[in-house]
Order: sequence, then structure tokens, then C-alpha cells
Amino acid sequence: LKRMFLLQTAALYLQSCTHQSTFHISVRHGVPLACAAGVAETRAAMSPPNSKDQMLYQADASVRAARADGINRCTLRLFLPRNNELCPADESWEGGIMQLFAKTSPLTQDLLRRLSSEIAGVPPALSETRLDKSGVDGESVWMAQSSRPQNDAVGFVQPSTEQLGMITKLSNDAGSRPVLLINPQWKERDDPLDALSRQGGALGLLGNFLGGKAAMENQLRELGFVDVYTLAQYRCRGSLICLMLAYPYGWTAFYREGVEDKVWKPLITSDTRPTYQEVEEALKEADVPFRLTEFDSVV
Repeated sequence: LKRMFLLQTAALYLQSCTHQSTFHISVRHGVPLACAAGVAETRAAMSPPNSKDQMLYQADASVRAARADGINRCTLRLFLPRNNELCPADESWEGGIMQLFAKTSPLTQDLLRRLSSEIAGVPPALSETRLDKSGVDGESVWMAQSSRPQNDAVGFVQPSTEQLGMITKLSNDAGSRPVLLINPQWKERDDPLDALSRQGGALGLLGNFLGGKAAMENQLRELGFVDVYTLAQYRCRGSLICLMLAYPYGWTAFYREGVEDKVWKPLITSDTRPTYQEVEEALKEADVPFRLTEFDSVV
């Protein structure tokens, strides 16, 4: 209730701010595919995964591409396998944080195994340490240790903001070795407190004190963390939308029409996360008809 009250208070404040600074939509960042064919074809070459192995392959490729550009601190948001499907780890997931952890931890282990090199045919040793003292917060860190220290890797599973100190320490100790944040518990999208924390002066300090994530994001940015692979899913005008970030291609929004449509079709490419409004407008421009939703399990 306290959190809800704070969110409502922050929302009222933000509504009083200028719409241009807070809610402005820049169509320069959301480009229909027909208007940017060359770049779009490259970005759309990597479509939303249809299996766990394909998703891990894409995540591995994104991390490797980032590392080739000197980026060794990577944040990834993966879908989770359930009933032979890949499902978003969001409000639509049935179960609590420990059910999410039971799916995310093995994915992190598999990804580190792919990233860490075998030396003379000997695979790296993988070990997991729980970070939640209570045992109910669903946080851990995986270590991949090779016979050559430069080939080691670290993967945090569902870290919360309380683990920022540990993330900072291991990042400082890791040097050029990769450190991954897998499905962190803070939301990818902003809530009103997050937006308030981005304001300058006392309002920004208040927003961060009340739980906004701007200060934390600044700390992660200083440590060198970059979003390299993200999957998100929602409904718009009755179509199923998948937003996909895959380094170095940027963001692509895909859509499917109805439960019988199994083919993801690219809609928008962007250097920044496409907004809901941009996706909605692109669906209209592509003459995708509005339909009563059939995707009841998707938020």
C-alpha cells in the first residue's frame, strides 16, 4: 500500500510536468521497416527465438559481439521455458520469485557454459553461490572457472538492488572477464518513481530515496554495464508484440496476428526501445487490423 501511494503521488507530480519533456514520442527513433530497408534487414535477421536453445544461441552471440567491441559488462533479460514454450518473466508469469529463479538459474549456467572456452578439451568448472540469506529472494551468482583465469566468467541470477555492492566488487575484480546480469529484479520499464528519480535537484533525490532506479542505473553505467539482449512481450490492438534487443542490431518490434499466426513479422527498428504508441501507430500504418485479443495469457 505504501508503494502504491508513493507511485500515485509521483504520477500526479509527473502529470503536472510538461508533456514534451516526459512523454514526448520521437518518430526519428521508431522507423517503419519500409523506410529503412538496409538497416532493417540486418536487424530483423535475428527474429524472436522459438526454443530455449535458439534463445541461448542469440544471447551468446550478443555477448560475444559486445565483447568484441570492448563491452564486458552485460545485462540480459531472457524468456523462461515453460510447457515447451518460452514465456516472459513478467506479471504474466504464474508463480513467485522462487519459481522464476528455478528457471533462470539453469539458463544462466547454460549461457556461461557456452561463453567459457574449453582448454585442451577440459570444460570450465561451474559453481553457484546463493546471495539471498533468507533463501526466498531467488538470487545467486554463477562462476565459470577455466584453467586460464582470463577465460573465467561471472553471471548474476535475478540480482536485486541490494546486490549492487557485490556486483560492484566482482566487476572491479573481474577486469576484462565478462560479468553478466541475468533477469535483474528491477523492471526494464519505468514506473512514476523511476521517472521522478530522473528529475534534477531535490525531486530527483526524493525519487531515488523512495525507490526510483536512476541512481542505481548510473552506478551500473559507471561500471560499464550495457543492455545487450532483451526480450519483452505484450499485446497491442489485439496483436501479439515482441520487442527484441540484440547487440549490435538495436531494437526490433515484431508482431503476430491471432493464435494461428506462428510467424513473427518485423514492424519497427530503432536504436532505442520502441514505445507502445510507436508500435500502435506502426500497426495502423501497416494496415494490421484491430482484433479482439486471443492472447489471454499475455499481459
